[in-house]
Amino acid sequence: MTSAPTPTAHDGRQADGRAVFTDLSIPVGRRAPGVEFEQWLHHDGIGHLSRRIRALPGDSGKDRIRNYWRWLTGSRRLRPQDVPDGCFLSNEFYRMSVHQGTHVDAPFHYGPQCEGRPARKVMDLPLDWFSGPGLVLDVRDREGRVTAHDVKEELDRLGAEPGPGTVVLFRTDSDRRLGTVEYHTRSTAITPEAVDLLLDFGVKVLGTDCWSFDGPAREMVEQFYRSKDPSALWPTHMHGRRREFIQIEGLASLRRIPPGPFTFMAFPIALADAGAAWCRAVARSEQAQEPAERRAVAG
Repeated sequence: MTSAPTPTAHDGRQADGRAVFTDLSIPVGRRAPGVEFEQWLHHDGIGHLSRRIRALPGDSGKDRIRNYWRWLTGSRRLRPQDVPDGCFLSNEFYRMSVHQGTHVDAPFHYGPQCEGRPARKVMDLPLDWFSGPGLVLDVRDREGRVTAHDVKEELDRLGAEPGPGTVVLFRTDSDRRLGTVEYHTRSTAITPEAVDLLLDFGVKVLGTDCWSFDGPAREMVEQFYRSKDPSALWPTHMHGRRREFIQIEGLASLRRIPPGPFTFMAFPIALADAGAAWCRAVARSEQAQEPAERRAVAG
């Protein structure tokens, strides 16, 4: 699940030779809900550095005492005139959940065990899972809930059959509602049955441009209190206790991926002991080549 970020307006495409890179990630803003942000600007950096050099890696205990005393007495303090251009380096500090913005959910997020074994955390996952042929399923018209029948219907429409290594992405265009309450209240749920259909093809990594693979939190909670049925609460996440799969939540701009084959890449940040981690999701497409005759005339 991802918290609502501050939206930005940018195309997200960058060309490099024949390749086109489409940014599928949500930028995390300093004012996003759930984010604590601190920044040291260049002129602030002098004071912070001056305090930090009281003790540096490799200093002995005697060095630390001597340098701290020199700092207290003013002989080991930096001034603007001591550094080039009167300013030092910037630094930023973000405090936030690992589910903020675009992120990877490892099986440990779903529960302590998966398929009867200790659930894997982010650092336990093979890196090659996060780079492979991408396949976008357009489920914008599925009335807020994607079933196995919907997935099969879309695969038939595309004439596609995913296999091991394929990364399947669900396009709902929910990211168009970023920064509004509706981003959380109008999300599309991907049912456990839909997940199972893709896992049966050998797929391990799935992605969505919604805040969560499950539906709106309010709907799940209200349904639980009406029915007292525990399966109403985060059913697709809970399904990850029975079958191993990876969720990538909070994707964006799936509609901007150029037509044709593409490679999807989204490597999780190396966070030890974590059940999820931020990632930078990207689609790499090959630019269409002009016919040889046209290139010759243009030359």
